[in-house]
Amino acid sequence: MQMEMGQVHSIDVAEYLKVSKPSVSGAMKALREKQLVIKEEDGVLHLTRDGEELAKAVYEKHVFFEQMFLRLGVDETTAGRDACLVEHAVSDEVFEKLKEKYDQVVQGNE
Repeated sequence: MQMEMGQVHSIDVAEYLKVSKPSVSGAMKALREKQLVIKEEDGVLHLTRDGEELAKAVYEKHVFFEQMFLRLGVDETTAGRDACLVEHAVSDEVFEKLKEKYDQVVQGNE
């Protein structure tokens, strides 16, 4: 989101995710406590290095699962929604094994 918009505030996150500002405020507080997000005095949010690494890992999982679901014939809306659910539930170990096996299957069929 920051890459798309430049500066990001809590209200931007709320609008982007279609959730309430209090929900975002609570989540941002938890992320700040984990030192994943920094909030500047003017309200601008920035990911820390650890926050960026975590975001990239979650995004990689999301893209993988969304593309896999689409390839299986799932409609775009469902594929995106379910990828959001799975990206947070699957461990890194399981994700790496799934990715490895999926790559083998796809390469064997193409």
